[in-house]
Amino acid sequence: MTTKGWIILGAVALSIILLSSLGAMLGLVAGAGLAYLGWRQATLSEAVVMKVLWWVVLVIGVLVGISSLPGMIGVVALYLLLKLYDKWKETKDYSYDKF
Repeated sequence: MTTKGWIILGAVALSIILLSSLGAMLGLVAGAGLAYLGWRQATLSEAVVMKVLWWVVLVIGVLVGISSLPGMIGVVALYLLLKLYDKWKETKDYSYDKF
């Protein structure tokens, strides 16, 4: 099998992994957003009650992120897909009829 054939096969496999991990990736983003919001608001709040509530939001965000940890597989698949695309752009078809 040629190099381009292996690249196409890898791209198809990584695309399937990426699409199957899309829901977990969205959960990971939502958890990170909640955790960031909780942290940011907890540091800005002055009232103790509000600090406690924002820390609860932060803990919920961290737990959502931990439960969506399989989304990291999708992130890695996306990274590898981008590297594969760069490799695809580098490959050239050499013609050996000049020899």
